[in-house]
Amino acid sequence: MDIAQWLFENVTQSGEALAWFGRGADGQVVDADEAATCERRIAKGYRELLSGYSVDSTTVLKTTRMLAPGERPALVTVEHINFFSICAHHFLPFFGQVSITYRPGDRILGLGKFPRLVQAYSRRFQIQEDLVRDLALEVMGSGHAQGVRVVSDARHLCMCSRGPSDHTVSTRTEYTAGHLE
Repeated sequence: MDIAQWLFENVTQSGEALAWFGRGADGQVVDADEAATCERRIAKGYRELLSGYSVDSTTVLKTTRMLAPGERPALVTVEHINFFSICAHHFLPFFGQVSITYRPGDRILGLGKFPRLVQAYSRRFQIQEDLVRDLALEVMGSGHAQGVRVVSDARHLCMCSRGPSDHTVSTRTEYTAGHLE
């Protein structure tokens, strides 16, 4: 079943809506070229939106330098990392920013890898609560951190455009692992 047929059977039988997908009000193909083009365009968009599944997240973080024995590392915070994701619960986008604070364990991590890590996890079906947990556990595991705190502020289209229909609502989630002191 293609997207237009699914829409026709589950969402709308509006000819105006289905015309975008090369279909008529009866759900039948009226423009085969447009229907094929539309399917390719949607598939390409979702491949990009969900490209995080093709990233091995354990290989993203890289070491800038190892710490000397007895060296006490400072806290490191990388803030305002923009992301977007697809909510696994409603299949609608949510987007926002992530801040990651970590205390290095035996190594200092490359700062530029944190946005890449956020993209690897956010470009998957996600819920915000799991996104911050997944990021924190990755920094602890493959980053060998002593402690980490991940905070995310996001807007969810499930709350902005349906349900409460309030575009001013944002959601903050936070996950902490290990010891930051």
